[in-house]
Amino acid sequence: MNWIILSLIYALTNAFYTTYNDKRNFNGYVLGIWRGFGISLFVLPLFITLPSLELPSSYFLILILQGLMIGVYDSHIFFASAKFGGHASSGFMAITVLLTVFLWWTIDFNELAALFKNPPYLITLMLILSGFSISYWQMMKVHVSKQAESYLYPAVFALALMSIATRYIALHGGSAYAGVVWYLSVSCFVSGLYNTVMFIFTPLTSNTPQTHHPKLKALIAPFFKGQGFWLIALSITLITAKTLALRLAQNPGYVIALLLTSPLISDSIEKKQIHLTPASLLTLMFLILLLLLVS
Repeated sequence: MNWIILSLIYALTNAFYTTYNDKRNFNGYVLGIWRGFGISLFVLPLFITLPSLELPSSYFLILILQGLMIGVYDSHIFFASAKFGGHASSGFMAITVLLTVFLWWTIDFNELAALFKNPPYLITLMLILSGFSISYWQMMKVHVSKQAESYLYPAVFALALMSIATRYIALHGGSAYAGVVWYLSVSCFVSGLYNTVMFIFTPLTSNTPQTHHPKLKALIAPFFKGQGFWLIALSITLITAKTLALRLAQNPGYVIALLLTSPLISDSIEKKQIHLTPASLLTLMFLILLLLLVS
């Protein structure tokens, strides 16, 4: 039950996160820089509270790879949110649930072997996951252009791989608390480095106002009105809830299924009312069935 509550907190914070750049229209790499370095600097003092534990080099390799995937995912989501809208970006993520589940099964053969010993359970699970993904796609009424589709595919794969890597980081950091601190400090710092390199070597878009030192102006833009600090606080909450949920859940794909309720939450907040269509009711029904099956 705890992983469900944490996943819902993850979904709630993600609802704000994925639509953060809808109207602000900041440079995606700049937001990645603020998020990455801001989080790592904020949690740096927590290192002194970690127990002395010798971690394998593979753990730090996963932390670094996670940081690179965060960099890819964050920048793509922020740019896509500004260019195509957060609604389309969120809707396209429907395929991430099945992708994450299958990827995890290729890693955790014990879970897959146990499922094959219980064919009715496996068939029921696959029907529910497929029904959820199809209903979710219909609920979002996603009409994604070829340009948006090709741009969002890296984010889909990055989210699936990030979820699996996050579970590894959470389980092998020594404790739940240590796993969160390692993630927030090392992986987020690496994501900040990735976005810095991309920001330096990627030309600004043509609609950027022509001013002296345009990149410097773009870099400090989130500072005004506290937008950068708001993003950092939101991201720390999101990552902490996500890491703990993925540590407790049986399969990372189940957490992603709950994560995809974010558009329903963001729409309800924006419109200040809950509007349920037949497709959204089906989506919620399949989600409830999934939770009943795996809990």
